[in-house]
Amino acid sequence: MNTLVICTTCADGEGQALLEAVENEALARDFTQPIRGQACMAACSQGCAAALQGQGKHSYLFGRLAPDAASVDALLAVAAEHAEPGDGLLAWARRPERLKAGLIARLPPL
Repeated sequence: MNTLVICTTCADGEGQALLEAVENEALARDFTQPIRGQACMAACSQGCAAALQGQGKHSYLFGRLAPDAASVDALLAVAAEHAEPGDGLLAWARRPERLKAGLIARLPPL
């Protein structure tokens, strides 16, 4: 199961606002992947942060996000791509623009 995790304590409440915006848009789109909040993902200097995780897949941590439509769209798009069969590698060229500059880390599968 793939999961989108959003830091809820980032940027003086903007992380919680981002989580709520993503959850609301996911409901509107019938997006079925799990989305959850996590207090402090230790990327405090990077603005709002979000991670993608999946069994047997590369994990990603993105920063420099905001609770706006561009970030919401980018996170839902990349979460759907990450959920596709395979090892979860997200080609830089196929990532939404909002996530190209905000990559903090990519971790190999366990």
